[in-house]
Amino acid sequence: MNIGISLVDFTPGRMGGVETYVRNLVSWLAVNDHENEYTLICTNHNVAYFDDILERVNTLVFENNKNSPYRILRSLVRKVFRVDMIQNGIDRLGLDLLHNPLTYVRDSRSKTPLIVTFHDLQHHYYPEFFKAKEVHSRDRMYRRAALEADTIIADSEYTRQTLLDSYGVSGDRVQVVHLGVGSEYNTAYEQDFLQQERNLLGLHKPILYYPAATWQHKNHATLLQAVSLLITSHQFDGNLVLTGVATSAKDDLLKNIAERGLQERVQILGYLPYDKLPVIYNLARLMVFPSLFEGFGMPVLEAMACGCPVACSNVTSLPEVGGDAVQYFDPLSPEQIADSVMKLWNDDAALLDLRSKGLERAGQFSWEKTARETLAVYHRTIRELENR
Repeated sequence: MNIGISLVDFTPGRMGGVETYVRNLVSWLAVNDHENEYTLICTNHNVAYFDDILERVNTLVFENNKNSPYRILRSLVRKVFRVDMIQNGIDRLGLDLLHNPLTYVRDSRSKTPLIVTFHDLQHHYYPEFFKAKEVHSRDRMYRRAALEADTIIADSEYTRQTLLDSYGVSGDRVQVVHLGVGSEYNTAYEQDFLQQERNLLGLHKPILYYPAATWQHKNHATLLQAVSLLITSHQFDGNLVLTGVATSAKDDLLKNIAERGLQERVQILGYLPYDKLPVIYNLARLMVFPSLFEGFGMPVLEAMACGCPVACSNVTSLPEVGGDAVQYFDPLSPEQIADSVMKLWNDDAALLDLRSKGLERAGQFSWEKTARETLAVYHRTIRELENR
């Protein structure tokens, strides 16, 4: 098969777990699948991201500079003639399958058999976290993708069920393929190295770690309430350490920290290179994850793979990922978050138990498994199309 992977809308550094998914899926398929041929459909802005595998794949690269003659021409042709030059270019490749891992389809219907990955339908459940225009745009785009795809891949059983409930998709069209965790997330770090990293990052107190972009659904405000309770009511001796992409909500976060007088107890490290994240998981005493909505919840898996005990929300897909290896709480209750953290924080035996369970649980997930199951979906889709 010649399989296309549509990455026109891929924006590294701004997509969180979706970027990790794309990077690992594409890399594994390109390096390990010797039976099929792959074509990456990129732009001049993101093709270099895949430099390490470009010799193993074909590429179709669209020029996408703002105000460039080609982009203006594309826009004009789309408006006047209702023709999508990008989709036409893809269809001319004669691919057996087109996989869009970003839950996006072109306005022009694809003539190429289509597989779409859905990561979540957050806008359907928390529209207040988006501008009205974005809710409308997402719903139109996602509904179109759900209806046009020959096969849908969902990150989790939870996401699969939301698709069935929200768009009336038939269950046999949606296949669950869990995300994975890379081998770089492990416990093989020397203590001297970890201490050196701790000093370099200025992490001198025990670490309560939360890796999340400052999007509203990540629920930083409630976590700060919980940290205030930890300090005032539980003699908490650690610091909350935050990493992740800064969004427009960061100013609100900083204001909240200042109003609560937590400037000395909350350390914001911002967006870090991927190779730093396993280090902080290994340094942390506990990872807290109070997110209100997750299509999968990759940081929970990454933490467990690093032997970092986890306390997290009991909502959406998170129990599906964490299983019995996690301490759960109601993310809307700062009291429950604080109680869950302290139940573990001073209990070395409980932390050790969660560490052991987490390592075992994380061993059930890998990017190799994700890629192999995705490849099985490709083959299944081709067979079904041939039998129609």
